[in-house]
Amino acid sequence: MKIKLPENQSEITLGQYQKYLKLIERLESNELEIYTFNRRKIVLFTNLLFKDTANITQVDFESIINQIDLALNEQASFKSRFKLNGIEFGFIPNVNDITSEEMMHLDALDSITQGEFIDGSNNTNNVEDLHKLMAVLFRPITNKDSFGNYEIASYSGTKKYSELMKEIPLSVANGALFFFVNLATELQE
Repeated sequence: MKIKLPENQSEITLGQYQKYLKLIERLESNELEIYTFNRRKIVLFTNLLFKDTANITQVDFESIINQIDLALNEQASFKSRFKLNGIEFGFIPNVNDITSEEMMHLDALDSITQGEFIDGSNNTNNVEDLHKLMAVLFRPITNKDSFGNYEIASYSGTKKYSELMKEIPLSVANGALFFFVNLATELQE
């Protein structure tokens, strides 16, 4: 049996991570015991069925869990552009030019950036909206030049792209969050 394990956060989607945080929530509330949690974790990040996880040797089971943990805990760097479903998305090119509506939505979603998003602690309830935050920060690129400059589509709410943002690599989301948190810290200072 062949399984594909994520080697880094670019091989994990934001949607998978959101589901993983729900699993953590269930574990912390004692709804799941650690063995079942780890089996569900393997199912979430591989192509295995739940029933098949019971037949994995203990050595392989631990190795799979360790590899998933390594990928989840990898440091992410900021990426201003990425392609998804044939659409190139770009981060807001100039944060000084964001509209009042964009800022209102960023403020409403700001609680996501408080705490420890990368490891999931204290944020499982807010991370379920992270794809909406990504739909504010990233939009389709409408124009670009040979110097790497680009323009993005005008903001028209998060509805059009928020579900699609669940498919972005976790590395893109974490990188944007890291940038966003650092920017907010600098602005407060």
